[in-house]
Amino acid sequence: MRPLCMRRGYRSAFTLIELLVVIAIIAILAGMLLPSLARSKERALTIQCANQLRQLGLAMQMYGDDNKEMLPMAHEVVGWNDTEPMAWTRTLFPYFQNTNILRCASMSRHYEQSPYSYFMGSRGAYVAAGFKRASVNFKHIKHPSAYILSGDINFWFSADDADPDNYTYETLFPFPSPAHNGKVNVLFADLHVKAYPKFNSNEMTYSYQNLGVNYDEVSRY
Repeated sequence: MRPLCMRRGYRSAFTLIELLVVIAIIAILAGMLLPSLARSKERALTIQCANQLRQLGLAMQMYGDDNKEMLPMAHEVVGWNDTEPMAWTRTLFPYFQNTNILRCASMSRHYEQSPYSYFMGSRGAYVAAGFKRASVNFKHIKHPSAYILSGDINFWFSADDADPDNYTYETLFPFPSPAHNGKVNVLFADLHVKAYPKFNSNEMTYSYQNLGVNYDEVSRY
């Protein structure tokens, strides 16, 4: 009896055409799977960023408990090591003690690798003080579940600015988000965090007193 490899019709290896077909199928499958994997990775980073914002919110709450419900005031461009004035992030440092929570990996890579990815939501305080820089006062926030306390910086701040705020610039929704699958994480004054692609008047406000007020409308209330 002839060996199996000598029998008619037996082939011991792929032909070139068969190999090319297999490679093409693998390439097609990879092309289908890679975007899904990228979206899954970005969703994981979004969740991580949201958890960091919650930690920052807890630090704000603890600071407020110790300071008559007032948060640190944000200023102009202030570095981490500056002391007069001191950046609001540095002022809160004793309450979180890990600067890693200040950096969102997704947003940072789009904005000069800045280690400061979140702003102080001071727009309501600014308007309430007569368009002057002021500290956020928890006691003045009528709708804490809707008031924008902080969130992703979707805006061009100096990479070494440890004191970002939204006194005079809309820092959440001025542009489509380059990260988080087209969304930004928002921290509200009741400390819940949610991701949005744009301003939602049914769920958020920049006003101390009124619901559904967007950034530009605050001055009317």
